[in-house]
Amino acid sequence: MLERYSYTADSLKKVIKLALINSISHKELVDWCEDFLQEATKDTSISKDRSLNKKAIMVALDIENQWELFLSNTYTFEELQELNQNKVKFPKQWLEKWDSSIR
Repeated sequence: MLERYSYTADSLKKVIKLALINSISHKELVDWCEDFLQEATKDTSISKDRSLNKKAIMVALDIENQWELFLSNTYTFEELQELNQNKVKFPKQWLEKWDSSIR
């Protein structure tokens, strides 16, 4: 489903909104952000609008980093071994904050 979203700030905003309304899992959001960041580091065409994309890159990086911290601070090592990450959800206010920070 997320393959149709190009790696742009607008698409990041759309993907965050999909996670907010539970159309995609928060793990799918994180995976998309990881791909977005990989593309941003290798593709200079993503950086055409530096200010907008810098903000989007920072949000995607924060989502990726917060996921790892959230998992490690919420679950024990044993729980993580059995955890279905597709069922894990960020706090709603985090998603709302990320959404509002991309304007």
